[in-house]
Amino acid sequence: MKWLGWTRFAWGSTLALSVFVAVATGDDTAIAPKPSPNILFILSDQYRWDCVGASGNARIHTPHLDRLARDGAWFSRLYVAQPVCSPNRAAIITGLYPHSAGIQENCTATSKGNTELPGTSRTMSEMLAPAGYDCGYFGKWHLGRRDAFKTFPEYPNDGRGQGHYFGKGEDRRYGVDVIAEDAVAFLKRERTQPFYVYVSFYPPHPPFSVPQKYLERYKDIADKEQRIYYAMCEKVDEKVGELLGALDETGVADRTLVVFTSDHGHNFIQRWNNHYKRVCYDTAARVPLIMRLPGVIPRGRRVEALLSSVDLTPTILSLIGQPIPSGLQGIDFAPLARGKTDKGRDYAVIENVPFTDHPEKGEERCVLDGRYKLILSTQRPPELYDLRSDPGEVNNRWEEMKSSPTARQLLAQLQGWGEKTHDALASRLVAKARP
Repeated sequence: MKWLGWTRFAWGSTLALSVFVAVATGDDTAIAPKPSPNILFILSDQYRWDCVGASGNARIHTPHLDRLARDGAWFSRLYVAQPVCSPNRAAIITGLYPHSAGIQENCTATSKGNTELPGTSRTMSEMLAPAGYDCGYFGKWHLGRRDAFKTFPEYPNDGRGQGHYFGKGEDRRYGVDVIAEDAVAFLKRERTQPFYVYVSFYPPHPPFSVPQKYLERYKDIADKEQRIYYAMCEKVDEKVGELLGALDETGVADRTLVVFTSDHGHNFIQRWNNHYKRVCYDTAARVPLIMRLPGVIPRGRRVEALLSSVDLTPTILSLIGQPIPSGLQGIDFAPLARGKTDKGRDYAVIENVPFTDHPEKGEERCVLDGRYKLILSTQRPPELYDLRSDPGEVNNRWEEMKSSPTARQLLAQLQGWGEKTHDALASRLVAKARP
């Protein structure tokens, strides 16, 4: 056997990752280069963390997501970088906090068009394409610029004002059916390079609409919106099953990293901000996360460590053996996913802009350490919750605990985060809140 050492293996006209190869001489057999893992990233919009059966919710019917969790890992404590669509989508695909990525609101102040993701904020597809990945995006985008993926049907008729349906008359179809069908076709393409496909479903985001048959299972839920919401979650789960089936059918499931998550959650009961999201409470800021990569992520792993959506890009890159670019603000929790540790973040930070055109609602920064959550606002008094004894976040303990070591540490963590990420508001809020 003659070893040639490190070399580059070409897929088409693009050079992929360096791999160690051996060339056979005599009766020896060559060792083929190991292909890089594929990535199937599935994002659902406004999907609560507890609307997956794997969360312990026996009411919801999500057999395909539950199967994905059994075959991989269920992460129960993932928090968004900001509880609204565009900013957290930017954080997910860039590994930067929203204020650093340049997206802190869905729309610009002067128009209803989506805020443009700056070209200086590199997406994960722009990190993977030079390594030979075939990158495709299907579904709701919400970030303006259209140069991030080679294959990019954004579906501009994404359901708003149409009840999630595409087309009219006999051609009228529920949007996720169209998106999943096109994504499956992409997955089944013949190719010699690895793929990175991002599938973005619009449900269960309002408007509350779903084919009638999905409502039957939830007809005893009194609240109409919650009944339809649950049915929309089930519809998303059905499409997840089709995507997983395509991986099985093409024989690539064992070498594909599958990720399912959401851009933010949903408030069934609204509080000071009469909105389905845009608050730092768990109902809107905590989202599901399931990851599966056979042979790398142990089956049936349940992880309660604290994580942030800004961590997804560096972690995915690490899990598939790609280098992590300098300058990312997320942490690599691949060792946690691999079962090598149970430790996650010491703390996570959430940015919140309730509405840029409602200055009376202010702006927020939130820091949590897994047990305690501190919310600071430019307009409202501080809020401090013990998530262990008060998961519903109804008992504000700030006044009794504001001089405690716990409060001092949370303030110090938020202060340090603001300095590290160049967020001036965090420092101002901390200075205002300190006793």
